[in-house]
Amino acid sequence: MKKALVILSVVANVVLLALLLGRKPIELFEQAFPATNTQPITTFQYTKNPNYVRLNSLFHTYQYPKSPNSVMLGDSMTNFGDWRILLNDPTIVNFGIPGDTTEGFLTRLDLIVEMQPKRVFLMGGINDIRHFTPIPTITENMTTIVTTLRKNNIDVVIQSTLPVAPKYSDSVRVNRDVEALNRNLEQLAESADIPFVDLRPELTNQQGYLQNRMTYDGLHLVGGGYLRWSDALKPFAERIQITENK
Repeated sequence: MKKALVILSVVANVVLLALLLGRKPIELFEQAFPATNTQPITTFQYTKNPNYVRLNSLFHTYQYPKSPNSVMLGDSMTNFGDWRILLNDPTIVNFGIPGDTTEGFLTRLDLIVEMQPKRVFLMGGINDIRHFTPIPTITENMTTIVTTLRKNNIDVVIQSTLPVAPKYSDSVRVNRDVEALNRNLEQLAESADIPFVDLRPELTNQQGYLQNRMTYDGLHLVGGGYLRWSDALKPFAERIQITENK
């Protein structure tokens, strides 16, 4: 009873003080009792990803054609698509690695620069977000990727990071961060004067979540999702001539 009276007294005093200061009571509560940050600190390292170790080794083993039309740089979303068929271009090189992060992307730029493709299609960030990497860190990595490629006379096309479906665990937090990252990526594309291809209108519902029928696990796309993805790229691809009739 005594504890309840103390709490009631504190609440009443905060409300009264808020009225006197012209502030909202909730603002004073948040200031007086700041929320504890319980967000996990990421400890994920791209070098611990077996897909990175295996595929990066293979990428450095293969003999690629000099100056291919395009390189698709990304994670599993990119890796699972056969872009040579989807975009009707046999010169496209797929550099997607399942589970890879933007930090992992950075370590693979040397091979891309050596290959000297005409352009790189870039999509990433979802694995960073899943491992609680801060949005500013992801944005900084993507900025470094774009800057490095542009310095080496390689065109870059940024694609929006896709959100997850409602059935995916932690979907609210993940999609909130995806939305924040996409805002930064769009600004990055504008400041660097490079294209930004927003894939979300073709693949998400009205609430901004990945459509359930476009995914089998809430994260990765089914075939229909890749068809919509490639359809979204085709008009853009024709405009910058990434496909060639052989």
